[in-house]
Amino acid sequence: MRRVAVIAGQGELPLQMARHVASANAMPVVFAVSGQADADYSDFETHEIALGSIGRTRDLMVEAGCRELVMIGKIQRPPFSKLKPDTAALGLLAKVIGKGDDALLRVLSSYFAEAGITTISNDEFMPSAVMLAGVMAGQISDAATLDISVGMAVLDALGHHDVGQGVVVQDGRVLAVEAAEGTDVMLERVEGLIDPDGPEAVFVKLPKSGQDGRLDQPVVGMATLNRAASSGIKVMALGAGGVLVAGEQSALWDRATEIGVAVVGI
Repeated sequence: MRRVAVIAGQGELPLQMARHVASANAMPVVFAVSGQADADYSDFETHEIALGSIGRTRDLMVEAGCRELVMIGKIQRPPFSKLKPDTAALGLLAKVIGKGDDALLRVLSSYFAEAGITTISNDEFMPSAVMLAGVMAGQISDAATLDISVGMAVLDALGHHDVGQGVVVQDGRVLAVEAAEGTDVMLERVEGLIDPDGPEAVFVKLPKSGQDGRLDQPVVGMATLNRAASSGIKVMALGAGGVLVAGEQSALWDRATEIGVAVVGI
């Protein structure tokens, strides 16, 4: 039977992935990142791995008979002093000094490929989780459409530097750009910057320009939607075909309608 390694970070999305792999007549083997993975994987063969133990992780995958892997779920990168990298990890880190997450993940994917383990895209097993094009909730005003264009241009420019998948724009003004802190923290800090008397504030989320589609796909879910709404954001514009939606999409769009957030796939 086809055996697929699932490197699992935070949230429920890795658990959904494991279930989708199983429903595709393949055997998911979960590699739960210690201190990060927080879902219940008791129904699956599971190995706990340390974030810095790259060599040991690859050995475990080979022993488990995995020839493919998916990486899914948020990973909070710890300070280097707490990473405790093994010899393999030190070698990989040396190749990406001064570079961003995408560069690190590309090097990591190549390291697994040397052992015959191919990294595949999440949407191979979860096509229903991929954001679709078009309006999913509410209506998109002309002002919001202009701000979406601004946000897309900002992310396109920053993506070439391996920075950011999200930006908040209001009335042509960039209020916040997602950096190493992640989406949730960016949405928290933007709350005090949004003008409640101005046009709708827009949150744009896209894959980075030139990003390998198999790696670090941007994800939104119910928590993202609720956090955005509580910060005063009225429009979410998500990259169609590039953003993964955690949970049932119809439930998410129903919730967006309920709390007055317009959602569009761009």
